[in-house]
Amino acid sequence: MPAPPVSQQLPDTPVRIAPWRWPLQFGLLILSGACTLVLLLCYLLLVLGLLLWMGWEVWRLTGHKVWSDLLHWSMAAELLKFLFMGVTWVFMLRPLLPRPKRAQVAVQVSVATQPQLFEIIDLLCWHLRAQPPVQVWLDCTTSVRSSMLGGLSGILSGQTVLHLGLPVVSVITSRELGGLLAQELSHNAGWIGTPLVHVVREMNAWFFRAALDRDPWEVYTDVKPQRKPEWHHLSRRLMRGWMWAAKFPFMVFALAARLVSVVTLWFIRRSAARCGVNVIGKDMYRRMQHKLDLLTGAWEAAQQEIQQGIIQHHLPENLSLLMARHVATEAKDRASARAEAAAASTEPKSTGESRTGAGETAKGAAIVAHLSHLQPSAALLRQFVDLSRQVSYFYYQHGLGLNLHEHSMVADEEVIHQNRSEEEALLVIRRYFGGLAHPERAMCGLGSTPTTSVALPELQREILRVRVEIIAWGPQFKVALQEWNLAWQRRRDLEAATTLSIAGFTVSRMQFGTQDSTPGSLREEASCQRRVMEHMEGPLQERERVLERRFAAALGLLWWSESADLSEWLRVRRRDLPAWVTIYEAMSGALPCFRELLTTFFAFQTLNAKFANVDDPSAFLTALQSVVPKMLNLLRQIMATMDGAPFPFTDGRRTVTLNHHLMPGPIPEMPGVSMTLVDAASMRGIGMQMASRASECISPYVETFLSHYHRSFAWLAESAERTETHFLGSLNYGSTTEILLPDEFTTQRLGMKSRSPDTIAAWKPPA
Repeated sequence: MPAPPVSQQLPDTPVRIAPWRWPLQFGLLILSGACTLVLLLCYLLLVLGLLLWMGWEVWRLTGHKVWSDLLHWSMAAELLKFLFMGVTWVFMLRPLLPRPKRAQVAVQVSVATQPQLFEIIDLLCWHLRAQPPVQVWLDCTTSVRSSMLGGLSGILSGQTVLHLGLPVVSVITSRELGGLLAQELSHNAGWIGTPLVHVVREMNAWFFRAALDRDPWEVYTDVKPQRKPEWHHLSRRLMRGWMWAAKFPFMVFALAARLVSVVTLWFIRRSAARCGVNVIGKDMYRRMQHKLDLLTGAWEAAQQEIQQGIIQHHLPENLSLLMARHVATEAKDRASARAEAAAASTEPKSTGESRTGAGETAKGAAIVAHLSHLQPSAALLRQFVDLSRQVSYFYYQHGLGLNLHEHSMVADEEVIHQNRSEEEALLVIRRYFGGLAHPERAMCGLGSTPTTSVALPELQREILRVRVEIIAWGPQFKVALQEWNLAWQRRRDLEAATTLSIAGFTVSRMQFGTQDSTPGSLREEASCQRRVMEHMEGPLQERERVLERRFAAALGLLWWSESADLSEWLRVRRRDLPAWVTIYEAMSGALPCFRELLTTFFAFQTLNAKFANVDDPSAFLTALQSVVPKMLNLLRQIMATMDGAPFPFTDGRRTVTLNHHLMPGPIPEMPGVSMTLVDAASMRGIGMQMASRASECISPYVETFLSHYHRSFAWLAESAERTETHFLGSLNYGSTTEILLPDEFTTQRLGMKSRSPDTIAAWKPPA
C-alpha cells in the first residue's frame, strides 16, 4: 500500500523551530550584500580606470611624435613599460571571468524513488514556512548544502536546490539527519531573508573561487615537463607568478568582502545551528557535528586509497561505506582514549536524549520523534548501497576521468595497499629479477638442463650475457607481464561473477563490459580472458627462459664452486641447496594447475561470503556444484603432479612427502544431492555442509602452498643474488627499466589472506 500523502500527515499548527531574524540581522544581511556588490563594482571601476589611464598616457606620448621619434631608445622604453602594464591589465581581467563552477557528480532523486526523504524535507519546510527545494541531488561529498537554482542568476526565482552527500548519510542516524536537514533548510526560511542569505553566501563563495581559480596548466608548473628545455619550465613558472601578481588587487577586494561579511556569515551559521538544536537537541547535535568533523579525515584517507587503487587497477566500489568505516574506526579509537583518560571520573554519561539543557526539551522534538536515534539514516533511502555505488562509479568516470573497464571494483576490506614490507619473500623475488618475474609463475623447467658440469667461467659469462639482455628488453617485457597479470585478475573476477549470477545475485554488467549479466555471457568473457593468457604464454616463456638461464647459472656457480672461494654465508646456503631445489621443482611443476585452483577458489570464497543473503537455496546449491567439484579435481591433479616428492625439512628421521605435509588429511567427500529434493531447509543445510567441508580442506591448502612456494622461490633467488654479487658484483638495471612492485602481482595472495573475497562490484539479492 502506498504511503499517504505528506499533506495528510502534517499537524494542525507548525512549530517555530527557526530562530527569529531580528531587524539587526536583516540590516547586516542588506549591508553585507550591498557592500559585497559595491566591492565588485569598485574592482570593475579600478580595472576600467587603469585602462583609461594607460590609453591616455600612451596617446599623450605618441600623439605628436613622428615615426623617427618613436624609434628613439627612451621612447621605446616607455612603450615597453606600457606594454608590460597592458599585459598585466589583461591578467587582471581573469578573476572577473573565472571558469564555470564545476558541477559535482550527482544523481537526482524524486519523490517517487525516495518518498521517505521527501516526506522529511516537506515536513521540515512546512514547519520552517519555507518553499521545499525543487531538486534534490545525491553526491559523494561530505556536506549537505542548499543553493539557489542557477546560482546568482536564480536569486529572483526563489527556487532552491538541495545537495545531500551520501557519506554524510552513511555516518549519522535517522534523527540526526532530520536535524541536519533542518539546519540547512533553515537558510530558506523567511520571505525576504532567503535571497539575502543566499546572496551573501554565493557572493563570498564566488569571490573565493575567482581569486583562487587556476587553469589546468598552472597546476603542474612545479613539475618539470619531460623532453622540454629548462628555459621552458622557468618561463611557465614566471608566467604563473606574473598572473598571480596581477590578481593581487582582486585578492584584496575578496579579503575585504570576507571581512565585511564575517559577522553576517557567523549569524547565518549560528541561526542554522540553533535550528538544528531546536529539532534534535544540543547533545545529539554535538555528537552529529563530531561525526561530520571526522568525515574530513575520512575523505583524505579515501582519496589516498583511490590513488593507490588507480595504480593497482583496484578501486573501492563504495566510497560512502569506505568513509563510514574510517569514521567508525577513528571514533572508536578516540572513545577508547577518552575512556582510558577518564577511567577514574564519576561524571554521568550523556544519555543521548533530545534536550537543549537541563530539563528542557527541544522545541521541535516531536517533528522527528518518528525517526529513530539508533537507526542509520541510510535506512531512509531506498537501495542506499546501490545508490552509493552508482554515485561512486559516476565520480570515477566523470569526476576523475577514469575508464572503469580498466579497473576492478573491490570491497573496502580488499583494497590493495602498497605497504607490503611484511611480504619479505615477494620483495626478494622482485629485487633479484628486477620485477620481471611473476611470483605465481615458475622460473624452472623452461630451458634445457645441462647433462654435465659446466665450467665456472662459462657460467659467469652466461650471467653477464643475460644481464645485458635484460637491460635491453626489460621495459617491454614488463608491459607484457602486466597485461598477462591484468587478464588473470579480470578472469578471476569474471569467474566469481559467473558463480554469483548462477546463485541468483544481480551482477553489474557495467563493471565487466558484457552484453548482459547472465552466467553465459560472463563465462564467455572469462573464456576470452583465458585465451588472452594462453596466447601470451609463448612470448612470456621465451623471455622467462632467458631469466631462467641466469637463475640456473647463478645456482650452478654456487654448487660447483670450491668451498674456499665462498663466504661462510654461501657455504651454509650450499649445504641446504638440494632441499630447497627439491621443494621448488616439485611445486613449480604443479603451478599451472594451482593458478586454476586459485581462480576457482576465489569464486568459491566470493559465493561463500554471500550465503547470509541467499534467498533461493537451490540456486546457491547449483552454484556450489559448479565450483566445488572443479576445485577438488584440480587439487587431485596438483597432488598427482607432486606425487613422490619428499619434504626434506622434518624434525625426525621419518620421511614425509610434500603432499602429506601440505594436506595431512584426506580429501573430504562431498554430500550427495538428490534430484527429488524439494525442501528448502534441506537444500540450505546441504549447501552449508558442502561449503564448510570444501573450505576446511582447500583454504589451508592454498595458504600453505603459496607460503611454501614463495618461501622456496625467495630462498633460491636470494642465494643466486648473493652468489652473483660475490663473484660478479651487483646488477644495475638502468633508468630505462621500471621495476615492478610486488603489489601488482599479489592480488590472489592477499585475497586468500584477507578471508574476505567480496570483490564483485555491484550485486544485490534479487527483488
